[in-house]
Amino acid sequence: MKRLIDLTNEEARAHFLKGSSYFNGDIPSYINFEPILASVSEILGGASFNQFKKSSPADFPDVNYNFIANKDGRFAWRPYELMHPAIYVSLVNVICDEENWALIISRMAEFEDGVIDCCSAPVMSVDHQTDVATQIKGWWQAVEQRSLTYSLEFNHLLHTDVTDCYGSLYTHSIAWAIHGIEEAKKNKTKKSLLGNKIDFHIQASRYGQTNGICQGSVLMDFIAEIVLGYVDELINTELAWISHSTSASTALRL
Repeated sequence: MKRLIDLTNEEARAHFLKGSSYFNGDIPSYINFEPILASVSEILGGASFNQFKKSSPADFPDVNYNFIANKDGRFAWRPYELMHPAIYVSLVNVICDEENWALIISRMAEFEDGVIDCCSAPVMSVDHQTDVATQIKGWWQAVEQRSLTYSLEFNHLLHTDVTDCYGSLYTHSIAWAIHGIEEAKKNKTKKSLLGNKIDFHIQASRYGQTNGICQGSVLMDFIAEIVLGYVDELINTELAWISHSTSASTALRL
């Protein structure tokens, strides 16, 4: 397995433009998104969708395709969105620009030193397994197996979750996570700021909304990890004292 943050910007671009990355849920094998992604990528030529638009997509509802899938065969329903291919590929172009990718990777590396150990960072397969299978295997090794090890030392486990994580994520917080909240606030109208560019693309696909990001693609998983990594950093700052406690342990984020 290979973490996405260990890829080059061109390797990341190729990975995000795979059909299985555009939508990583279970779909019939005869549905293939790669041809349309490849065509859109060829037309955009590494540029933004802005060059073709006559009006802002943010002014229109239902730019993305929304549907609901059942998670467990019972009552766990999950909302998914297929981001408009032109906006999706344009966002990939922004994130995978060599300079932008280097900034993101550098920033995410800063999130890794602390009491919180992220176990949900997107990975890709380097063998015959699918990327989804590789991700699940990574979770199993990082969480299930380590939990057994920790059970020999600790008597209690606290399990928490973020309610409607993707649906409640504030898009402006993407810029906070990448640049720091002070710089992001100071440059909130600066269109060339990477965090603002990402925010702009997501709003363009979701009727101008600043609450929530699409769920269902590896790209959105990656963006969510940027924000959650920033949350980890804030928590680590608040709980820095815990590292000096004799009863401290590592918090696992799945």
